[in-house]
Amino acid sequence: MQEDIHELVERVYAARRDSSPDEADALATDAVEYARGANDPELLVRALMAKGQCCRDQGRYERAERLYVEATNICRREPVDALVTAHVIRHLGDVTAELGRFGMAQTHYEEALDLYREIPDVPPVTLANAIRPLARLYDRLDDHAEAVECWREARDLYERADSSVGVEECTRRLNGAG
Repeated sequence: MQEDIHELVERVYAARRDSSPDEADALATDAVEYARGANDPELLVRALMAKGQCCRDQGRYERAERLYVEATNICRREPVDALVTAHVIRHLGDVTAELGRFGMAQTHYEEALDLYREIPDVPPVTLANAIRPLARLYDRLDDHAEAVECWREARDLYERADSSVGVEECTRRLNGAG
């Protein structure tokens, strides 16, 4: 059953990539339903994240927030992989920012970043991807000093990861071109 749920979650992301939002949403709903009965907290977290992404794709941010809060709560009380936990909290930051709850978003982004930094050998691109939304939030909050610090660190990490797109965005932001 766990393999079936994992496969459903993978199919959700494939359907999202293929621009099939209705199929992705239906698959995510099934994945969450089955994962609730599987007695595997990490699998449920992954299914909730997939459903949350579908809700975000549809502009249903309040529903997405509830799903990410549930996933975060599971991560805090159950043994869930640290990288998965950091991803969940970062996505919770994204959705709270989308809802205009910038103080909460900042708290979530900072918590996620702390978790990412504690993970041994976290890939530079993963860490950069965690810093980037915090930098964007600082820009939005007109906290330019913090934004610049984050954009610089993200750019350095994207350079280490050989991500030209990431480097270009960070450089553009540092040069004030948004």
